[in-house]
Amino acid sequence: MVSRRPRPRRLLLPILLAGVLAAELTGLAIARSIIPAAPASNASNEATAPRSASVGRLGDDLARIAAADPSRNVADAARDPRTALAALAHTRPSPPAGPGTSPASPVQSARTTPSGGSAAGGAGSRTVTTKTYAPSYRGRNHVWIPSLGINRSVLSFPCSRSRQPDNYVYRWGCAGHNNVYLMGHAYSVFKPLHNAYVSGRLRKGMKVIYADGSGRVHTYSVIWWRLVAPTTAASWAWAAQSRPSMTLQTCVGAQSQYRLMVRLVQVG
Repeated sequence: MVSRRPRPRRLLLPILLAGVLAAELTGLAIARSIIPAAPASNASNEATAPRSASVGRLGDDLARIAAADPSRNVADAARDPRTALAALAHTRPSPPAGPGTSPASPVQSARTTPSGGSAAGGAGSRTVTTKTYAPSYRGRNHVWIPSLGINRSVLSFPCSRSRQPDNYVYRWGCAGHNNVYLMGHAYSVFKPLHNAYVSGRLRKGMKVIYADGSGRVHTYSVIWWRLVAPTTAASWAWAAQSRPSMTLQTCVGAQSQYRLMVRLVQVG
């Protein structure tokens, strides 16, 4: 009688195949967890990232003026009855600041700070004196813009004057009440203001200190500025103001064909 082959041996081959398959699947899973996923495309990030601000405001402002009135001849100052808005000549060197009107010597103050004892605790305290200096502004008919290095005497420019401005900072007599209107050439006395605007360094909050003809000194702070054509359309710049204010004017452009108007309000 022939004996039967044990049944467990018939199942040996399927069990081996199942084991090999399980090992391969486990290996694939481990490899996938080890290899990092490829970084996603940054196209969406580039689309949502904020754009960097362009240096300066000149190009944007020129485009705005042209879009507002393409037919306007921005170099035409003949429409403006006030000759102080005419193109400023580029002929004379910059004069020095007026004598006796620069800021007074800094105010010296002392601050005493007690120092601690030695590490062993046996030494007595000692006093360290620190000197601090606060600028003081005094004078008459003078303007200071510390952040721009401007320190200039201010001359009067009557509203009736027909001759163009010389190479000084002027207070214009055509301006209305509560509007200290100062103007100067962009290539000399107000060159730092011109350069700050063109390079994008002009900032809200910039301080201007002004001493009037009576010696009263006030501080003004920049709140906005605009680039305009030299026409009567810019009459808002020299109009009377409801609160003590200041306007700074200088030229912008290769032919000085635009006017930069900077508005400030009194803060001190």
